[in-house]
Amino acid sequence: MVLLYLFIEKYKLSEIQELSRFAEGLEKDIEAVENSVASPLSNGFVEGTNNKLKMVKRTMYGRCSRQLLEAKLMYRPNV
Repeated sequence: MVLLYLFIEKYKLSEIQELSRFAEGLEKDIEAVENSVASPLSNGFVEGTNNKLKMVKRTMYGRCSRQLLEAKLMYRPNV
């Protein structure tokens, strides 16, 4: 956690405007940043599923039947 604070302090004064803004944003929401770094929980599985559905929707929208879209989304663990 100490490295987080060192990062913020170092880059808050950076000449690179984007990096400086990023560090300032981390500092403004430090409680949420600390929790995300310290917590063993992750929403990666949910995000991955959402991204897959959105990608399929974009690639298949208007180009196939509902049956084909459902087949593309089916979970197949042994493939």
